[in-house]
Amino acid sequence: MFIGTINKLDVNRTVLVETHYVDRFDPTYLSNDCFSIVIIKNGSLTVRIEDKYCHIPAPVAICLDEKKNIKVLSNSSSDVRIIKFDPQFLNVNMFIDTIRSCKYEHLCQQHAFFQLSPFVTDDISKSCIRISKDVLNKIESSFDNLTKNLEEQADWYWSCRARSYFIDIINILERIYHNFYIEESYDVCIKVAISSEFKRLLTYINTHLEEKQTLDSLYSMFRINKNQIENLFKEYLNTTFYDYLRNRRFEEATYYLRFTELDGEQIASRIGLSSSQNFCKFFKKMSGTTPNSFRKEMVAKRKNDAELSEIICQRKN
Repeated sequence: MFIGTINKLDVNRTVLVETHYVDRFDPTYLSNDCFSIVIIKNGSLTVRIEDKYCHIPAPVAICLDEKKNIKVLSNSSSDVRIIKFDPQFLNVNMFIDTIRSCKYEHLCQQHAFFQLSPFVTDDISKSCIRISKDVLNKIESSFDNLTKNLEEQADWYWSCRARSYFIDIINILERIYHNFYIEESYDVCIKVAISSEFKRLLTYINTHLEEKQTLDSLYSMFRINKNQIENLFKEYLNTTFYDYLRNRRFEEATYYLRFTELDGEQIASRIGLSSSQNFCKFFKKMSGTTPNSFRKEMVAKRKNDAELSEIICQRKN
C-alpha cells in the first residue's frame, strides 16, 4: 500500500508521512509497511496485539511498528487521529531494516537518531502511552499543523515545517516513554526502584520544556517541598534539578539542529528560552560551539560516515 503525501510542487517527490482524522478507530486505517501513531482523545479500546491483550483508556497514544497486528475486541473510541510514517521521514538513513539491526543502538548514539523505543518494544503495554490533557493538547496542535502543511503545501519549505511538527510529537512520546520506564535505564547503577512521585516530576518537566520551570513552579504544581525535589534528583540521578533541566534542554536543542531546519528563535521557544540570542549563548556555554557550527558539523559528519554508508550499501545490494 502506498504511504505518503505527494509533493504538489514536485510530483516526482513523496513525503513519507500522512495523517487522518477519524471518528472511531478502525485497524483497517493502518498499514503493514510503515509505522503508525494512533491518538485517541475519548473512550477506550480493548485490543489483542499478537498474543497479548490490552485495555486502553483515553487519552492515549498507541505507537505501532510495521509488524504489530492489532485486533479490536471492544471499541468505544472517538475523536481519533492517525499518523502513518516511514522512519525515513525523520532521517533519510533510518531504513526499517537498519532500525532492526544490531548496530542501530550504536548509530543512535553516534548520530542522535531517534530510538523509536515505543514503536519497536515487544511489550505492547509500553507502546500504549497514557497522556495528560495538556500533553494531548500539545500533540493535537502539532498534529493539526502537520496536517495543514501536508494539505496546503504553501511554499517550497512546507515539508520542513511538517517534519518539525512531526518531530515535536515523536519527542513528546519518547520523553514520556523513557521517563515512565526510567528504572530500566538507571536501576543497574543506583540499585533502587524509581518512585512514582519522581516519575511524575520527570514526565512533567520533560513535556513542558518550552515553559519556564523553577523549583517554585514545581512546588506549586506538585506540592513537593523544594528541598525534597532536590533530594529526589540527587538520590535517583546524582544531579540537581537545574543541571538536569539544562542538560535536557541542550539535548532537545541538538535534536532540532540535527533533524530540522528550525531557526534559533523557533528552537529557543521549544526549549524554554526567551530569544535566539539567549539560545546561542546557552548552546555555546554547553557545547563550546555555536548552533550554526554544530549543525554544519553534524551534516558533514552524516555525509562522511563510513559505517553508515556501508549499511546503506548493504541494503541496496
